[in-house]
Amino acid sequence: MTPITRTPVGGRPDTLRQAQGPEGAQGPEGAEGLEAGQPVPEPVEGQASAGTLRQAQGPKGAQGPKGAQGPKGAQGPSGGQGPEGAQGPSGGQGPEGAQGPSGGRGAKSAAPPKRAARIAAAVSIALVGVYVAGTLVIVSPTTPVRGAVVAAAGPYFTQKWNVFAPSIMKTNITFSVQAQWRDADGTLVKSDWVNVTKLEQQAVPGHAEPSRIQKSSWNAMLAYNARYLALDAQQREIVRDTFIQRADGGGYRAQSAESLIADLDAVSTTPGSGQGDVVRFLRYDYMLKEYATAFSTAYFDQDVERVRWRIDRTRPNDFENRFSEEQQFDDTAVTFGWRHVDDVVDPETLAVYRDVVTRYGGAR
Repeated sequence: MTPITRTPVGGRPDTLRQAQGPEGAQGPEGAEGLEAGQPVPEPVEGQASAGTLRQAQGPKGAQGPKGAQGPKGAQGPSGGQGPEGAQGPSGGQGPEGAQGPSGGRGAKSAAPPKRAARIAAAVSIALVGVYVAGTLVIVSPTTPVRGAVVAAAGPYFTQKWNVFAPSIMKTNITFSVQAQWRDADGTLVKSDWVNVTKLEQQAVPGHAEPSRIQKSSWNAMLAYNARYLALDAQQREIVRDTFIQRADGGGYRAQSAESLIADLDAVSTTPGSGQGDVVRFLRYDYMLKEYATAFSTAYFDQDVERVRWRIDRTRPNDFENRFSEEQQFDDTAVTFGWRHVDDVVDPETLAVYRDVVTRYGGAR
């Protein structure tokens, strides 16, 4: 075939590199043929001639002829892409959003975990490892290592069965008081025993969470009894006696604390070293005397001169003998001697006790 020569434009001849076929025929790569003698228009900047379709692209994403594709799938005006898949004017993306060869977006690489997070993870893994290892050792057969681990972990992780089935009290303990006062003739009058614990417990029924003040005598009696049991046998015999002595000018007065400490220390199995138990007991004995005085004054409505108290214990039958009418255990009572009242009861304190007695016991 004979090449077609177009009219020079701008003094520069150009020869069409595409042979013309029959009318309407297309050349390679889809380029249309031209009629013989038809001039070929000047290539526009950014467009490729029919012979340079595979690599024609102008600056900043210029496009080739309609439908022509650039390298690696570059498209023309309708959403054409530049080299390496970059898009042209219709929907093109800039450098930050440029797609890779397969059309996917570039992603920023994930930042490595911070040092604090790595340390926290390492510590957590170590703690879990120690806990699991300790658990395995504890449930293993008895060995010296197991004993050491149990002793170290016991205060923090050991659970005892009494958490689910606590040991209930097997003995009922009550605190009773007795008082003396003088009548109009000066005669010393002695009252009956009054169960203070029973009176206070009458305020408990009907209350899901009763106040601790409603068991103050019970708490005081338990603390006093613990200090009493810490003494020697001979010391217990002395403290169960009366702490009253004659005054110089006639009458009676309370025995001094110094003489009591000396008497109790003299009969101690370890003289001098056991004064701590003696002092703790005498302090609580004085407190219990104040308590008994305030209650007796409010209950009997008299100017009480002396008081004493008793600790009663009653134990019901065991579970196996719960239906037996015969009492399995004997009742016990520890009675302490008279204590002389040598101070005045505070009026506000006395008003509180009178209110309790009026509501739950009734004054005599």
